[in-house]
Amino acid sequence: MNRTLTIKTFFSGWVAAPLFLLFLCMGNAEAAKTQADIEQEIDSLSALEMAERALVDTLYYNFDPWFPRFQRRIQKLEAGPQSLADQLELMRLYFYMAGLNGELTHVLSFTSKFKIQKIKDDFMYYSNKARVLAETLLDNPELSKEDYADAYFFLGVSEGYVALLEYGEGNLLSALIDGLSADNHLEDALKLDPGHADAHVGLGVYRYGNTRLGGLGNLIMQGGSDLRLVGLRHIETALEKKILSKPLALKTLAWFYVSEQINPDNADLPDNDPLSTYVARSRALFLLDQYERLYFVDVPEGFVGNKGLAMMKAIQFVLDGDYAKALTQFEKNLKICDYLIRVKKFKLNPQYLDTVKAAAKFCRLMIAAAADSGISHSESCVHVNEQIDFIENGGSMIEYESSKIRGEIQDVFYRRLKDLSSRLDC
Repeated sequence: MNRTLTIKTFFSGWVAAPLFLLFLCMGNAEAAKTQADIEQEIDSLSALEMAERALVDTLYYNFDPWFPRFQRRIQKLEAGPQSLADQLELMRLYFYMAGLNGELTHVLSFTSKFKIQKIKDDFMYYSNKARVLAETLLDNPELSKEDYADAYFFLGVSEGYVALLEYGEGNLLSALIDGLSADNHLEDALKLDPGHADAHVGLGVYRYGNTRLGGLGNLIMQGGSDLRLVGLRHIETALEKKILSKPLALKTLAWFYVSEQINPDNADLPDNDPLSTYVARSRALFLLDQYERLYFVDVPEGFVGNKGLAMMKAIQFVLDGDYAKALTQFEKNLKICDYLIRVKKFKLNPQYLDTVKAAAKFCRLMIAAAADSGISHSESCVHVNEQIDFIENGGSMIEYESSKIRGEIQDVFYRRLKDLSSRLDC
């Protein structure tokens, strides 16, 4: 399907002669006509085609045009005769509208302590609409096998999306229950239609994530089994096929492989093991490169960067001990955040900014310690001890939905600070 981004362009200028003013007016009318044509073209797309374009646009933080586009389509279908085809399309549109709000919660870094209620309410509203309509459709004996698979798929991904938000907000039990339900319904979709490859992404996230969380949740939901590799292979399988969720699948899989590099369970694995640090690093680097090449080379005018990509690259550079490159990415992240706040008027979680600033400070400290920076021994110890105290008192240098994985990444920073403190004899 056509993934080409349609970018709104405009120009303005000063002219003196009336003739030029006439041409300017004609030019503006043509621009308005062109934009109207664009909107008409988008309105004629299927829900799937709209979602493909919208998902890529969210990578560039271009959310605003898509909310009214989906809203118009939803209102038109809701006011119509509600044929079976209309209901199936409406189910998809409800989910994609929820998905737009869901992606916005990730951009703004929602947590248990930070949220914007309207965005959360809209997310829950459209997620529930998708779930209820999917359940209604599954009771319809007129559904084809493919439509049954679609209904199970959208029921599952709606439940899965809600589970992710619940987990991010600290509601672990409800997240696990919704996650298990999503897992079952996505399996149903694949049994009915093995070609429904996007279902592999949801299954992969649930099975990998549940294992990494461990504890009672994994014991209850997965019998305590280690399904990390099963989860990773689900997402790898999806990426071998044409899927709508490719940007999300690439980003998620890259994060999982970054996480596996610091997973204590992998410490003694040989290099040829698929979960070894060596393999995980190789896969993370490959996926980050692929993600960047696919989506961040030919970008819209004015785009300053994607903070998620910058964060992943920064963490990988920290793990590799390349603090100069890590610092560049943390500083880029801060510039992107500044742009989102000042220009896009996004209300980012202030704690996210604090963590990035702390991580950048850590990198500067490690760079200075490795160089003849002219900083006295006692002054270096002051800075090292400040950062150690910052972490020991609950400060964070990484923002990640999973507290367990966040803690493991944080331990990397902490151990290196303690090692530096020991070498400086602080």
